[in-house]
Amino acid sequence: MSRLKNIVFGLLILSFFGCKNQDNRLKDGPRSPGPHGPLSASDFNRDGTITKAEMEEFITMGPERKFGLIAYFELYDADENDFLNAEELAQVTPSFAFDGTDTNGDGTVSKNEVEDYVSDRLYRQMGLDDFFDLVDTNHDGEVSPTEIEAAHKNGQLPKE
Repeated sequence: MSRLKNIVFGLLILSFFGCKNQDNRLKDGPRSPGPHGPLSASDFNRDGTITKAEMEEFITMGPERKFGLIAYFELYDADENDFLNAEELAQVTPSFAFDGTDTNGDGTVSKNEVEDYVSDRLYRQMGLDDFFDLVDTNHDGEVSPTEIEAAHKNGQLPKE
C-alpha cells in the first residue's frame, strides 16, 4: 500500500509540473534550439554545416517555419482584430508555434507581441528557406561554419 501511495504521489507531482508548464508556454516560450537558432536545430547530422536538404526537412516539421511568424499570425487571426484568442489559438498547428509571444501572460497573443518577439530574430521574420538563402552567401546550397559566424557578426543571427 505504501508503494502505491508513493507512485500516486509521484504521478500527481509530475502532472502538476506538466500542467503548470503547459499553462505558461505562451508566455515562457520554447527552449533555445542551440547557439545558432534554427541552423543548430536543422543540422541533423551535427557536422556544423547545414545543407539545403536539412533545412527543407526542418521546415516540414513545422509549417510556421515556411512563412515567418507575423505572416503565420495573420493566417490564424480569423476576425482580423490583431489578437489571437483562445479559439483561434486552438486552431494553430503546431500548437507551440506562438510559444513565447504572450509577454503579458493574458492567454491571448497580440500582433504587437508577435512583432516584438520577432524583432531581434531575423529568421522569425521570414521563411526559413529565405533565411537560408540569405545566410548561404556563396550560394552553394550549404551554410558553412564560416557563413554562420558571418551571420552572427552582421546581425542576421544573434547568439542564442
